[in-house]
Amino acid sequence: MSRGFVKTLGTNKLGIDAWGRQKTVQDFSLLHGVFTFNVPASIWKETFNGVEQLSTNATSDDGKLSLLSGATLNDITMLSTFRNPRYQANRGNLYSSSIFLPNDTELGNRRFGIFTDESGTFFSLESGTLYGVIRTTVGGITTDDKHLIDLTGTGIDLNKGNVFDIQHQWRGVGDFKFFINLKEVLSVDYLGTLSELSMFNPSNPISFECENLGDEVEIQCGCVDFSTEGGIDEKGVYGSISVDNQAGKVAISGFNQPVIAVRSKLAVGGLINTRDTLSLLASAYGDQRCLLRVWVTRDFTAITENDQSWVDFGDGHLEYITYDVPDVITPMTFDTTKAVSVFGSRVDQDQTYSTSALFEGRTNIYLTPGDMFVFTMHRETGGTTNVGATFEFAEEI
Repeated sequence: MSRGFVKTLGTNKLGIDAWGRQKTVQDFSLLHGVFTFNVPASIWKETFNGVEQLSTNATSDDGKLSLLSGATLNDITMLSTFRNPRYQANRGNLYSSSIFLPNDTELGNRRFGIFTDESGTFFSLESGTLYGVIRTTVGGITTDDKHLIDLTGTGIDLNKGNVFDIQHQWRGVGDFKFFINLKEVLSVDYLGTLSELSMFNPSNPISFECENLGDEVEIQCGCVDFSTEGGIDEKGVYGSISVDNQAGKVAISGFNQPVIAVRSKLAVGGLINTRDTLSLLASAYGDQRCLLRVWVTRDFTAITENDQSWVDFGDGHLEYITYDVPDVITPMTFDTTKAVSVFGSRVDQDQTYSTSALFEGRTNIYLTPGDMFVFTMHRETGGTTNVGATFEFAEEI
């Protein structure tokens, strides 16, 4: 193949490498969802009028998502993934979904894309008028760069099932393109025009939002995907939390005593935290035969600090408490009724037990903003014992 012919395959000279060889790009799915039987509670969280709740307005309807705004004026329901896929520099991103918008002229706002209240990009149907939106927050002020999508003459019926895509270069200043049924309906050309980033935070969840402005409006979705164009499975920055006193152990008695509690903050510096943390390994040891349990909760009141305080890890997206480190009169306590035990195993006397959260690539366990993990231990009799634990993880920085 001649070098001249290779050049014709790319739209610019960066489509070939320094030796004249054609570059190729393959999409890699970072996150996706289907709703065949339910709205999986392990993937999606529902927020109603700003308060997180069990899925009520988000249900599975004959295999597709049905999200309702709520029946009262100004009700807002948002359904978002716990995960916030991180943008991979110098790669494109592609949001793809299949969407029905029943009674498309009803009074209300319906938004779907990758976004939070502070950042992202999405389609917005506003009482019958469709827009493409890029959202950012600068200096504490959130703005939507909103562009009309004129469907006149396209034959597109928003009440029916259509496929919607948003492709963006990002890099902080790149262009955004919006598609319906694989045809471009809007291009937002940013290159060379911005004095700030188009959206300040490129790490956002897949989200759906319905707002009642006079009618209870609905979004229906068949499936949704968010991919990086040419990227890979995200690699995080290693971190660990352990019993870091001189002896590497603490004395406990009773059952299900918290040794380490670690949580991902909801906000950092006054802005929504969207940094995810991949769990790698949990290890535990004791001088008697013990039981290790791992608990998960989104109720931070499950831990009572008593004489202890939360400590920032690294740059402060995570924080933690290690039981009785430093030594205090009344260490933290744990209310097990406010958490769910997701793992348990015996730990032999004077041996270290370790469990991986990766399972040779078959699954991943994430600590996402608003999540708290609690690692508890107890002697099998509930008596006194000296124990320690370590939690290893990778932050998507």
